[in-house]
Amino acid sequence: MSNVGDLLTLTVEKLLWRGRGLARQDSGQVVMIEPGVLPDEVVDVRVTRTAKDFLQAEAVKIQSPSPLRGIHPCPHAADCGGSRFGMVTPETGTQLKADILRDALPRALGRDHGLLIPELRVVPSPQGWRYRQRGQIHVASGLPHAMGHASNDLVPLTDCHLLAAPLAKAMPALAKGLPNGRFTIAASPDTGQTATERDNVLLPFSFPDFGLTLQLPPSTFFQANWALNQHLVRSTVDALHGFERIADLFSGAGNFALPLASLGKHVLAVEGSAPAVDTGMRNADRLALKSVTFRDANLAKPAAWKMVHDFAPRAAILDPPRTGAKGIGRTLLAMPSLERLAWVSCDVVNTIRDAKPLLAAGWIISSLTLFDMFPGTWHMEVLMILDRP
Repeated sequence: MSNVGDLLTLTVEKLLWRGRGLARQDSGQVVMIEPGVLPDEVVDVRVTRTAKDFLQAEAVKIQSPSPLRGIHPCPHAADCGGSRFGMVTPETGTQLKADILRDALPRALGRDHGLLIPELRVVPSPQGWRYRQRGQIHVASGLPHAMGHASNDLVPLTDCHLLAAPLAKAMPALAKGLPNGRFTIAASPDTGQTATERDNVLLPFSFPDFGLTLQLPPSTFFQANWALNQHLVRSTVDALHGFERIADLFSGAGNFALPLASLGKHVLAVEGSAPAVDTGMRNADRLALKSVTFRDANLAKPAAWKMVHDFAPRAAILDPPRTGAKGIGRTLLAMPSLERLAWVSCDVVNTIRDAKPLLAAGWIISSLTLFDMFPGTWHMEVLMILDRP
């Protein structure tokens, strides 16, 4: 029986959801290894937690590395927790995520495993590194830092390979003007202009497919991988072709609602962040998009759903936070006007949990697309289209 602190030598069988490696002791006991290991690697690990049916561990040495493993391009990789998959090429990282997703879906579906899971479509990021137009830094004594891997220690940064080149270059100067703490920094993909969440500026973000340029404050959430976001929005809009009344739930500042409105769709955008709603309304007014209505409402409260019911959408987009939206499946099931859902998820295991009432009632997963929104990490974005039978 192993205890916390014990050292074990194990072979990684495969990668699990959230990037953990699965290994087994000779006894058959499962060991889940924190992200940073690859299939078929022989690794020395230290046990960090014991549970009834499994152990958790962290790798301390790679005894026999995978042929997929290369040299991480970032000089801070050994200490920083930001890009645990950076030791493989971006193309390999995308393939690994697809394998992880294919393995996780049947497990998440459980008793609904008999449901037909459509063939997975995979969309890689146009850029494997230097893709983030928005990120967070920890500032200490006017210098930028990242959070250390599996710790609260701060790691000084001279560069970050995840950040877009203009943002990485400006990072030291942006940090110099900030007090100690954690702050959001952002750069426009259109102009390269950079700013912090404390700056009272608007940065341009264009949707060439829709002839739109949004003006976004650095403090407002937007998809950091703006290049791949173009494909995510295009795919979502295409999936809703033929639907004229669409509810955009957890809409943010209008990532989907504004492009849809540019096509003349009638859109109700519901979001719980007042600053994001204000940003969406200002862009809609500036762009003369009359067919979209933004509402500041908490979708965890029944009052917010009354306006959605009254709107009577035929289709809905859902883009909830990573933790999901417990109970939303039953709420959606009670809306007779709905025929199609475009569910955007950064944690599809939580999404399947939330969608189970719909699946149990016969709703069908019509398509499934993985967008590698976060190369260098185990994170991924998934677009799941569900249709009423």
